[in-house]
Amino acid sequence: MKILIATDGSEFSNSAIDEILRYHTDTQTEVRIVTVVEPLVNTVGAPFGVLDTYYATYLKDARERAEKVLEKAEARFREGAGEGVNVSGKVLIGKAGQEIVDEAARWPADLIAVGSHGRGFWERAYLGSVSNAVTHHAPCDVLVVRGNAGSKLGEELPR
Repeated sequence: MKILIATDGSEFSNSAIDEILRYHTDTQTEVRIVTVVEPLVNTVGAPFGVLDTYYATYLKDARERAEKVLEKAEARFREGAGEGVNVSGKVLIGKAGQEIVDEAARWPADLIAVGSHGRGFWERAYLGSVSNAVTHHAPCDVLVVRGNAGSKLGEELPR
């Protein structure tokens, strides 16, 4: 089985990792952990879009932060799964929901796991929802882990 876990480094993403670990027992399972750097859009005050030097700096810094998020997520997964785990990480650039779905199709994944921030209707409408976009456009099954943010591996989670 191939499982794609999307993370943004939040407690909600950690809950998704922990939930996969609860069921991960097969050493033949492949896990790919991804995080997405979203490019900037036009900024007010920059008549021709974002200045090249500012954009290059932003992208470099964002990629470095994303790589640190991946390192922590991979370490968390390896620690929970034990030896013999097949896990890799990848930084994607683009709109988060679309990039996760595209990576799941390219790889190809059997399951996508994402955490949900549990935002209400108006926050989702204003900010968008990565888990919602993935759920509606994924080429495979999707596990959306709600609540339980900050749960620790091995604890019984409320149902």
